[in-house]
Amino acid sequence: MRKIIALDFDGVICDSMDECMLVSYYAYFNISQDKVIDFSDITSELQVNFKKYRYLAGPAQDFYFLWKSLLSTNISSKEIVKTFNKLKSDEKGLELPFVERFYLLRSKQKKNHFSQWILLNPIYKQIKSDLIDVVDINNLFIVTAKDTDSVLDLLRANNIAINRKQIYGREMSLNKVKLFNKIIKETDIQPQNIFYIEDKISHLIKVKTMGINGYLATWGYNSPSAKDEAILNDITPISLSEISSIID
Repeated sequence: MRKIIALDFDGVICDSMDECMLVSYYAYFNISQDKVIDFSDITSELQVNFKKYRYLAGPAQDFYFLWKSLLSTNISSKEIVKTFNKLKSDEKGLELPFVERFYLLRSKQKKNHFSQWILLNPIYKQIKSDLIDVVDINNLFIVTAKDTDSVLDLLRANNIAINRKQIYGREMSLNKVKLFNKIIKETDIQPQNIFYIEDKISHLIKVKTMGINGYLATWGYNSPSAKDEAILNDITPISLSEISSIID
């Protein structure tokens, strides 16, 4: 019986922390899109806090609300989270120009400074060596809020060859339940034969209702409560050192 492994991308396959920080910061302030982006314009305090609260952001538009929260409140966990959630609710739609700048800037960085862009998006080595390089690549799917072209570029740069049809990216939907329904329909795979590794507990809880086996990637961008929520919802937290157990 065929089984497939589905992986989120950012925070599971790829550590895109630095690239997302830079691209989103430059897009937020609409800084020149032609020069090589670097950390010189971002204070060390902002860098630390972006990394601390990165878990709040999913798709690109969330970074608009994250930066606005970090820049407008006293830095306390309670206030950042509260402000972020309120902005997402109250200012829905205001992020659209930011999203356009975000993807334009990423595209220009890829085109003009490709090698540096690759370096800003390292692949987790153990994911590649212990999982991707071991499984039948035809049974590996990527379900992500990232754009498919960027996923393919990063995989190819790391000598990972996967069919574009096995990547279910933001162009299709940002709703992972819809993406998995699409996979099930197109592959005729039963939900119980899908093993999904993701770092956002909210996505895992939702797809669990479909009968999909979920694993919380504890090396990713987890919320402080993610591990406890996973255990409470009968979802297995997994570390990089345990990744090969999924294919046993």
